[in-house]
Amino acid sequence: MKLLRNLLTFFFTSAALAIPAKQATLAACSTNSGTPCSCPAGSEYAESVTFAVIGAAAQDVTALASDFINTAWLGLVPYAYTGSGNKVGSTRSSTLSTTEGVYNVTEKLTKLTSLPNGAFIQRFEQLKSTLPLEYYAKNGSFQGYWITFETKSVFQYETAIVSSVYTCATGHPLDFGAFMRSAWANATDVLTKQGKAPGESIAPYTVQLW
Repeated sequence: MKLLRNLLTFFFTSAALAIPAKQATLAACSTNSGTPCSCPAGSEYAESVTFAVIGAAAQDVTALASDFINTAWLGLVPYAYTGSGNKVGSTRSSTLSTTEGVYNVTEKLTKLTSLPNGAFIQRFEQLKSTLPLEYYAKNGSFQGYWITFETKSVFQYETAIVSSVYTCATGHPLDFGAFMRSAWANATDVLTKQGKAPGESIAPYTVQLW
């Protein structure tokens, strides 16, 4: 278990948290901006990355987690959507519970790549036309977030997971780590109940910077 955890952290940390050399001008935060990036005036940048290992084959993790529309495992059931679960450009509108209240949020799928080993990479973002989204408490607002799911087939029944988020917000950033830990723990439970997780799993853990 310790070996798997070390392998997971080593494999993903450099990609998820690497800070490039200081630039004179940072690109505006967007799907392809990279990090760090420049948030809208008056808002602050934050980042969060959650790691996990699910004791299931990469193909089974992908079948559950890569569908952009069927997301009950994520704790979200869209009340409206356009496109399909595997089509870039599709959108979903869901009710999102946070520490700052309950919000109706629309997200857009911007990348979905199937990897030869059965793993996948998915990227989605808060739909630009819905920004800014004010907190109900009137003490801040969402100014955009960009989320990437990346999986790697480590062994036959061990799949490494990383979900990275970078976000712009006013007031204070939300705890995306808590949401992601709950989501990947639930994915593990779903696959276990389906009899598809005979390998060893590692509970999700988060590193955040804000």
